[in-house]
Amino acid sequence: MSNIVLKSSRILLKELSIDDVSSEYVNWMNDTRVNKHLESRFIDHGLEDIKNFVHKTSIDKNSFLFGIFYNNIHIGNIKLGPVDRNHNRASIGLLIGDKKSWGKGFAAESINLITNYGFNDLGLEKIFASCYENNLASRFAFEKAGYEVEGFFTNYVNSSIGREGVWWMGISSNRLKDED
Repeated sequence: MSNIVLKSSRILLKELSIDDVSSEYVNWMNDTRVNKHLESRFIDHGLEDIKNFVHKTSIDKNSFLFGIFYNNIHIGNIKLGPVDRNHNRASIGLLIGDKKSWGKGFAAESINLITNYGFNDLGLEKIFASCYENNLASRFAFEKAGYEVEGFFTNYVNSSIGREGVWWMGISSNRLKDED
């Protein structure tokens, strides 16, 4: 692990370590309101499972798992990867676990930080994400960070409301450069 830290005026993204895994983190992963749009919701998470995940990700040279910290409090995670070095692209996954932090722009801010890291430091040319059709907060956060809807998969996943579609969101490095 290289201890990468990314900062904005409000938040800090720091590569997660096993020491960052807390009972609160475990509670997020098992909270049906927090995980209802995550594929990880199908698993009952324990402290050791999450420590294992954080450890495996920290030694994976193609994945970057950051904790989102606000006022030195761990409020969520954002992951870039796996990075596909053949096509210079990667996906983003994100979770704001602390419900008191919902709706405050931390997701979009985190997406901006990690997108800039992916383009400027890793030399990526494309970053993408997906979000459930009814997860409008996630879609809005990605759009606020400059991502565009590039596709929609109808009837794609089982969710708490039945079958729903998935939005495919993306941004290219040349689009970012065009806006400078």
